[in-house]
Amino acid sequence: MYLVAHISVEICAAKSCKLCTQYCPEANTILYSEEMGKDEGFKYGSAYVAVDRCKGCAQCVWVCDNMAKNNAIKMIMIDQLSVAAVTDNITYGEKSTTATLVNPAAG
Repeated sequence: MYLVAHISVEICAAKSCKLCTQYCPEANTILYSEEMGKDEGFKYGSAYVAVDRCKGCAQCVWVCDNMAKNNAIKMIMIDQLSVAAVTDNITYGEKSTTATLVNPAAG
């Protein structure tokens, strides 16, 4: 097992800075969804991680904690995620992406 980034939807949707999506060194790993968090009553969407692409570098954690001052991203073991986005379940649209969350341990 290995560490992957996990983004708190509650904190991210409240701030909506999107810096992590810009600073992640691995393309298409941290994505942003305008719809994520709306079902919980948040005004903005949230970033999310395609866990099968995350290399565990924690650069997003540094950006979120030190540049944005949001503290919305933590590194956790992949087997501790209840649901997560994986690349095969992400649909890339012209103006948005949609992810179907699955159990990452089951794939």
